[in-house]
Amino acid sequence: MTDKVARKKKVNYKEIFDAFPESIIIIDKNFLILDMNDNAETTFRISRQKAQGRATNLFMPIEMEQLAKRALLEERTIVGDETNPTLRSGDKISIQAIASPLFTTKGNIKGAILQIKDMTATKFLSSKSIQEISTLRFETLMSGLAHELKNPLSGIRGAAQLLAEETENIETIKCAEIITKEADRLKSLLDSLKQLEPFAEELLEPLDIHDILMEIIYLESLSDTNKNIQYKQNYDITLPLIQGDRNSLKQVFLNLIKNASQAIEVKGKIEVSTRWITEHKLKGQKAISVEIEDNGNGIARESLEKIFSPFYTTRKEGSGLGLFLAYQIIAKHGGAVLVESELGKGTVFKVYLPVSTN
Repeated sequence: MTDKVARKKKVNYKEIFDAFPESIIIIDKNFLILDMNDNAETTFRISRQKAQGRATNLFMPIEMEQLAKRALLEERTIVGDETNPTLRSGDKISIQAIASPLFTTKGNIKGAILQIKDMTATKFLSSKSIQEISTLRFETLMSGLAHELKNPLSGIRGAAQLLAEETENIETIKCAEIITKEADRLKSLLDSLKQLEPFAEELLEPLDIHDILMEIIYLESLSDTNKNIQYKQNYDITLPLIQGDRNSLKQVFLNLIKNASQAIEVKGKIEVSTRWITEHKLKGQKAISVEIEDNGNGIARESLEKIFSPFYTTRKEGSGLGLFLAYQIIAKHGGAVLVESELGKGTVFKVYLPVSTN
């Protein structure tokens, strides 16, 4: 075989290897990584140059190595179950792997090939679509109710104030004050529901997400003096601008940071970080991630499933609309919100936003 033909075959192999739609990792019988394709680099957040020649357990979930061991031991292809491992980067992924033994020309086992299907984006988009469909009718209903109730509410409040001014009966005055107070609370609730309306195009502008985050953290740190909360900011200053409505996004991150603060009793820590994402969570769009992590009480699993539902709250003073509105506002920006939590350890909210195309 000529050198030219050999080089051509090598090129063709690499092109096919990298063009394969799933992650491929080749290991030897000592569980050292021999090679991986481009998709494997993306899925496991590691370059092939760094991985080659190193042990699989340094970069890959333990489930992968166990599957490869079975394939080598039983000398047959093993199809693994869907698993949800956490990578060394801290990201959680959803994958299904197939491990097959590799043989020499003499029939001896020389290693294994792992074929991994990354189901993270599919599962995410599926759950996101379900969430969007389930809230669409509610969104329309609440927006309409906000308009319909505003005028009668103003009349009720005005009548209560007039009643308080024209009577000398103490009990009547107290009742009128209660009516006024509750009317103000309902007005605030209705004002919040206005955020369900579509954004006006003129309000959308290129924004530096760090300006918004630093402003909110500064304001919150002033109001959290009794708790002595430590704020840690870890920003990727190379991130590009995003396109958005400044006031709406400020409301989202103010709500999330307040939630983190309320979950902490005293001397806690809130870490806010930003970074590029490569998980393709936004249908292939270039996007940034904002993560807000606290070491507070954490959230029970049954509550996590309902946390973005309207009017769901575990606090007596809460309206149950804060996280629901945050989810909807980010969705209107073309982004998404995820939450991970463990009781007694803390919570992390992850907000994904597409970058500005301007």
